Amino acid sequence: MASQLSTQQASVQESFTFQSVSKRSEFLAPAVSVTEMVRACDMVDLTGQASFNFPNFPEANKSFQVLYFKLSSEFESLKGLFNGLISIGQPNGVILEFQKDLNTYSLKFYTSNENTVAGYFSKISKVISEEIRFKKILKKVIENQKSFEAEGQLLRNEIFA
Repeated sequence: MASQLSTQQASVQESFTFQSVSKRSEFLAPAVSVTEMVRACDMVDLTGQASFNFPNFPEANKSFQVLYFKLSSEFESLKGLFNGLISIGQPNGVILEFQKDLNTYSLKFYTSNENTVAGYFSKISKVISEEIRFKKILKKVIENQKSFEAEGQLLRNEIFA
């Protein structure tokens, strides 16, 4: 009887394996180069790029990349938020700097750290996208509140007139 019960439990566990379901589950996209990610991002305009290796030290086998970009005109108002996010800190192997005099950003990294850079850049763009979404929702809530107050004032005027 104990063996029959344990086989039933095993079949139930196989049938109903636990699956993680979350509102914030991430969709894992296929690997894309950082350059392609920056080009595809609507938030920034890629203005230049450079890549070089270190010929004096061929044994290091390292390649260095630099991407130059500006915030697009629609996102120019969020420059303060973007600069704040990059000033919080960056992972090892990523250097994202704002050149105030040129009004451009430079993203510097070794090609071997490309996954780290892609994750960092996607986090920044995700935070900014969530901020834009929040502002849109907040604007609608404020508009609804104002119209509700205006309707209430109209009703009060009609009642007390």
